[in-house]
Amino acid sequence: MVQRRGNIFTHIFLIFIIAVILFPVVWVVTTSLRRDEAAFSSKLFTSRLTLQHYRDLVAPEKNLPFLVQDLQAMISKVKPYDTWSEEELKDAVGSSIEKVKSYLSETEARLNDAVNSFERVDAFLNDHSEEIKNRTIEEMRELLSSIQIPDLNDSVENRAALYLVLSKERYNSTAHKALKELLERFTGVDTGTRDGYEKAIESLKESYEKLADGYDGLIEETQRELNAVKEEMSSLRQQYSDLQDDVMEANLVIEKDIIPELERIKISLSELNNLREQIRQTALSSPFPVADEEFSRNTSEAVQMLNEFLDEMITFAEYDSLKDLLVELKKELTKLSEGNEDLRNRLLFSDLMKIYEELHPRLIRILKEAAETIASIKDRIMVLNVLNKRLKDLEIQEKDLTAKISEYQQKISEVQQKLLEPQRTLNLIVFRYDLEKTISSLEGVKAFKKTDLLRYSSALKTLRDFMNSYWKKDELYSRISRVVKEMRWIEEYRDFASKFDVFPENLKAILEEMHTSLSDLERSSGDLISLSSQGLYVSSSVLSRMYDIVKMDFVNRVRANMSVASRRAGNLIDLVPFSEVKKDLRNIDRELFRIDQIWKQKTKHYFWLWVLNSVIVSLIVAFITTTVCAIAAYPFSRMRFLGRRYGIMALLLIQMFPGVIFMIAIYDLLNFMGKYIPFIGIDTLGGLIFAYLTNIAYNMYLIKGFYDTIPTSLEEAAIVDGATRFQSFYRIIIPLARPILTVVFLLVFIGTFNEYVVARIILQNVRHYTYALGLQAFATGPYETEWGLFTAAALLGMTPMVILFLSLQRYLVSGLTRGAVKE
Repeated sequence: MVQRRGNIFTHIFLIFIIAVILFPVVWVVTTSLRRDEAAFSSKLFTSRLTLQHYRDLVAPEKNLPFLVQDLQAMISKVKPYDTWSEEELKDAVGSSIEKVKSYLSETEARLNDAVNSFERVDAFLNDHSEEIKNRTIEEMRELLSSIQIPDLNDSVENRAALYLVLSKERYNSTAHKALKELLERFTGVDTGTRDGYEKAIESLKESYEKLADGYDGLIEETQRELNAVKEEMSSLRQQYSDLQDDVMEANLVIEKDIIPELERIKISLSELNNLREQIRQTALSSPFPVADEEFSRNTSEAVQMLNEFLDEMITFAEYDSLKDLLVELKKELTKLSEGNEDLRNRLLFSDLMKIYEELHPRLIRILKEAAETIASIKDRIMVLNVLNKRLKDLEIQEKDLTAKISEYQQKISEVQQKLLEPQRTLNLIVFRYDLEKTISSLEGVKAFKKTDLLRYSSALKTLRDFMNSYWKKDELYSRISRVVKEMRWIEEYRDFASKFDVFPENLKAILEEMHTSLSDLERSSGDLISLSSQGLYVSSSVLSRMYDIVKMDFVNRVRANMSVASRRAGNLIDLVPFSEVKKDLRNIDRELFRIDQIWKQKTKHYFWLWVLNSVIVSLIVAFITTTVCAIAAYPFSRMRFLGRRYGIMALLLIQMFPGVIFMIAIYDLLNFMGKYIPFIGIDTLGGLIFAYLTNIAYNMYLIKGFYDTIPTSLEEAAIVDGATRFQSFYRIIIPLARPILTVVFLLVFIGTFNEYVVARIILQNVRHYTYALGLQAFATGPYETEWGLFTAAALLGMTPMVILFLSLQRYLVSGLTRGAVKE
């Protein structure tokens, strides 16, 4: 007998895996049914359920914003009403006006119903205000009695801890009142006056300083030094940055202005030297020798300036290009100024000197400018070196001072660690005093009005503040948390009541204005339609105002407060301890939600068209792929030809690369084909179908593998009986291969139906979108992600795939079970 052993860890693991896998599905289902958006609630399940998201997808309601826009289109006689007759337009406008009236009447009725429910809730809570007060006070007294505070003796540690608690508190504060008795016992000073309080604090300070051993003062002094060092460093860094900018600007002048000018002068001097050699070779002479003293003096002056400039630049390693250029200039000038004695009698030598006289002022000017620029750079670099040295010294000081402060703070931290427990005890004393004061305040509550709700909120704030600062999760923390949880509904109700007090009056004013505008439109609509039918463009200012009311006034004055009130009412259904008011709260939530749906600007969509596009594309792609693969796989399975083995491997190798990497080529191909075959181009379903036909190799390999399992004797018998090769294929092979053909069809259909990237690239027109692109449109609402609509669309979009799978399931099962054939 085999004994089966259970493995609890295996079961736990499987349960965990199932929970992880099913969580997204559960989230999608619950979010599609919830009234509050998932962004506003952390609950996975909620009592605020609705089918509105499905209604908006399946049969979108023509609410007020839609009707107002539609009326404007009718009055102006624009598409889709541009072909309608005058009588048809008048009937349609009249029908739409009646629909608007019914929406306004429904809004008024639902608002009155919500107000009546609110008044009943408010009256009930006021009638039971004493019960609410007593219950809250009882919970707080139980909490107060559970606070255990140890006695504090007059030790140095306790005095120092008391100083830390009170040093930041002013005279007569809550902490002072709570710790007054302890303060007077420790110091022996009457703290009933401000002077006495300050004297007592000074007395406690001595105990703290004795315990801190002067490290507080050292920290303050060192911090002042550190701040001074940082301030000086900041100033020096600014100076350093400014000087660097000046040097960079000077370098730019040298690079962009001075060097190009010197290059041009060097070229001119080189040409003058060439001219001088040509003059030397000519035989033309003048009877009067040329006086070249000024020429020699000018060239000597330029050479001397160049020598001085080069001496100044010995220490500059960064300007080698400028140095080389100056050396070349010097060579050209030296060559030009020497050996001219035999040229004085030449006729053209005077022309050469005139040319140089024009060039000489430019050369002197640019050399002076370059020398001044280099001198300014040299001065700034010297200052930069001094600043850099000083900054390094200051950085060392900063590091040392920071280390000192860290050391002192470590000492202070050790002292404060010793004082942590006494401080907690003192904080408990203060909290107990606050709690007693809060209980006393709540005892004065007479009703459940605004002022009374403020007292409850103040009490809740006291509890939350202490709970947030409490140091451990013990029994006291659990008690406080429980009291806060019990009182949370009061805060929710306060917020709910404050919002509900505001929006009804605003909504009534908006309804009154809408009724007035609608009456004006009803009187003038006939004349406006008549004018529009005569070919004039007509626009109704009344409708424009109505649209502003719906689009802006309602949103700004009503919707925000109404949405908060509706959400708070839904929360109160789960939180309020009185079952008698839950029905009215649920009614308020329902009525306000319906009012919001009447006035809300809905997201325009073509959901069913998107699903239909996906179904059409997926069916065609699946049919073509399955047909082509079924036919193409047959030769590879049954026939013998050259390249049979490596041909299918080559196709598979190509299939290993994702189809997206070919999108540029496919896009260009579709763009080209669309010019000649419009239905197979960019932004067409035909083009998208063409782009999706990329899975043929892989699916062909699957079908080929299945064909290999079918005995060849069946075909041979059919051929012996007179069937052709093609007849044996579609009469014998295809029926037996139905399971794999069904699998391929399903896989291609599902993959195509859910594909996003290729569709996003090819399709631009929103009416051509597929289901996946449409989902992305729902995921980006005008203000936030509309999770309810998104998840509802996701669930509805699964319908075609589920129907197809269920309809083909019996073929899958039956085909797989009778797929084996014995010879």
